[in-house]
Amino acid sequence: MSIAVSAVVKPSRLLRAALAIHAALNLGAALYLLGPGAGAFAAPHAIAACCLVVAAAAAHACACPGNKRLIDISGLGEMRVTVQQDTGGTARHNTLSRLLPGSTIWPGSMLLLVRSEGGKTAPVAVLPDCVGAQQFRALAVAVRAIGGHAAQDQDFFDPHKIL
Repeated sequence: MSIAVSAVVKPSRLLRAALAIHAALNLGAALYLLGPGAGAFAAPHAIAACCLVVAAAAAHACACPGNKRLIDISGLGEMRVTVQQDTGGTARHNTLSRLLPGSTIWPGSMLLLVRSEGGKTAPVAVLPDCVGAQQFRALAVAVRAIGGHAAQDQDFFDPHKIL
């Protein structure tokens, strides 16, 4: 059985919604702390300022468009990660990558740590709404197989308890 798979990983709408909710809750907390009911707190203005900073950071992260990624895994276990940085498709970075220890696969999500040929390490989050159900299963099987091949060469599983 071949482990060859190709999957387009789109930015997650669930993660964007969670960031929006996080920003709204922090903004609500800041408004509450600036109101008359915040007398029970020691430094309500400092706490409100921290909540506003976090709300602004979460809103900025929510507003930024994410990058599409194309993960190609060959039948031999070579992984290529292509990052599409704009929607026009002109700016692409296609690099041969290596799966690192610390990658995690759960039944509903994956967090892959990959290192490119240039030495740059990047996390790739694959959530349920990023790919189709069949692609997710095929990608999970292929990543587990790559982790198994890497385990023969090094201590891949023992110190990190991954995959």
